[in-house]
Amino acid sequence: MRIAICDDERTIREYLEDLVLTVDSSITVIQYEEGSKLLEEDFNADILLLDIQMPGIDGMEAAKALRSRGSKVIIVFVTAIEEYVFDAFDVGAAGYIVKPFDDSRVRDVLLSAIRVAKEQRRIDSLLSEQLKHSNRTILVKTDSGNINISLSDVAYAEVFDRKIVLHLKDKSTISYYGRMSSLENIAGSDFFRIHRSYLVNLIFIKSYDSKNVVVLSDSIPIARGKYHDFVKVYLEFYTRREGL
Repeated sequence: MRIAICDDERTIREYLEDLVLTVDSSITVIQYEEGSKLLEEDFNADILLLDIQMPGIDGMEAAKALRSRGSKVIIVFVTAIEEYVFDAFDVGAAGYIVKPFDDSRVRDVLLSAIRVAKEQRRIDSLLSEQLKHSNRTILVKTDSGNINISLSDVAYAEVFDRKIVLHLKDKSTISYYGRMSSLENIAGSDFFRIHRSYLVNLIFIKSYDSKNVVVLSDSIPIARGKYHDFVKVYLEFYTRREGL
């Protein structure tokens, strides 16, 4: 966790850094004495404690510039005039601290900002993982030539007449010679092999019971002994996807 403190008064910066480290000594604290430094390319922080009233580029201007660049840093404004914080909503600020400081109030705001930052990290990680899976492809050789297929478009695969048949989300199919075990290894954790002859994409499951799963509009048998493993994997997948 990286927390940046931007205030033109050194005593304020030192006070806030000391308080941050009492909340969590593992946090890395970076100090800035002017708003323009926040707009340099190497600025990188999870949370920014930002003074509104500073010479040159003030805190509100710096915050707006950061947001215009796409920065998702959690901003907590520091101000001696509480009325200024009404503009904080324009830049999605997570809170504010009013001078003179109250240690208890500052700790509460810091803890809240840290929780928000951790949740944002978790969501970013989930989105990154989903994007990674959605961009995964497989190259198959069919009678009409080689085709590159996005695995996110595959609802399920089955073995039929010594071929693997990919059932896509648009209800079309693609057949090729290959091994289901190889496809299973490539497909990853978003797929589950519910039967020797079937590999299903968990996101396309509409319903299931102890004997069958329904993918798109097709009912697919679950092999004896696979049901409990399937339920466990599916619930883990659902929890991960929903961020529960």
